[in-house]
Amino acid sequence: MAGMLGKVKDAVEREMVGIVEDAAELIRIPSRNPPGEERRCAEYIYSRLREFGLNAFLLHEPFTDRPQVIAYPSMYRIDELEMMLNGHMDTVPEGSAEAWSIDPFSGLIRDGRIYGRGSVDMKSALAIMMHICRIVEDARVMLCFAVGEERAEPGTSTMLRHLRHMGARVRYGVVMEPTSLRIARCQRGALWLRVRVRGRAAHASIPYAGTNAILKACRAVDALNAYMLTGSRHERGEGGVQCTPSCSITMIDGGVKENIIPDECTLVIDRRVTPYEDVSSVIDGIRELLDKSIGDYSMDIIASRRAVCIDGPSMLISRLSDALGSIGVEPVVECFPGSTDNEFIVGEGIESIVWGPGSIEQAHAVDEHISIEELNRATCGLALLLMGMSRDS
Repeated sequence: MAGMLGKVKDAVEREMVGIVEDAAELIRIPSRNPPGEERRCAEYIYSRLREFGLNAFLLHEPFTDRPQVIAYPSMYRIDELEMMLNGHMDTVPEGSAEAWSIDPFSGLIRDGRIYGRGSVDMKSALAIMMHICRIVEDARVMLCFAVGEERAEPGTSTMLRHLRHMGARVRYGVVMEPTSLRIARCQRGALWLRVRVRGRAAHASIPYAGTNAILKACRAVDALNAYMLTGSRHERGEGGVQCTPSCSITMIDGGVKENIIPDECTLVIDRRVTPYEDVSSVIDGIRELLDKSIGDYSMDIIASRRAVCIDGPSMLISRLSDALGSIGVEPVVECFPGSTDNEFIVGEGIESIVWGPGSIEQAHAVDEHISIEELNRATCGLALLLMGMSRDS
């Protein structure tokens, strides 16, 4: 192991300049979603991978103007690949540029960090994916660069269907979201609900003549807040991994004019679901709460994402734990709090985890940034994982 570790560290050190430069360049190419502007980012990745000698192609599905990128080493056929690395090219918008202390699309490198929108979520991880086959030349790995993850669009699921038709049959997967190098055996699902609270309009000078939908919505907010504080419970998965549900009100909109009692107010609820909860029961519980607190309303599902978990022993987790331990990173297994495209990969029967560099607390944040040292450790850990899995195959 010592000899292999030294070889990996040397190879990573030679490649780090390119990884950092590509991460910064990807940040300089806006790929916000909405509106869904991944095309230039995909074309850059595709061009670089072709430069590196990989088999690479653009998949113009499910959106013709938002291509996805698939690549693998030219020495292997697609049906010989063992592992899939998955990452998404889209980012959330930067928000108010005035809130940032730097240009969010500068790709600024300062004090050992890379700054900019997507630096953590997840263009630095994409850069590692781009270079990993230059470090582990015989890796039987499929590289998948997806569109639409930030809006739960069918980018990865479309790629998986396309690869299945091409004869690919990978056994393992890593979705390289920011986990601070912790290994996410499980991930929470997401349920986004829109609640339309109904009232009765009236002139604001005689409010008693109407029913104020905003005030009713406030009652719903109070009830949901109590539900958040007292209704959550810890769920334990395999190996004592804790997954904890949560519920947040993320949007509210009501009223049409300053002197009209509003007849409608809309709330959006973000409910994070653990792998051990029944989604239908979760929805029924929220309906029961709203029935008691506000009465007249309608609710619909905006979108949902499935919670997934690896139950039972996992060679993938074992090998990654060994790899991390060998580079001085304590292996920690956890439940990832967000929802990712891993739901689609696990849905294909692939043993897959969420793991990557950077903290989720930086994802979507103002002055988003990532440590270059952590990028180095992530690249070493991934290289050792691929080598270890190759020996076992």
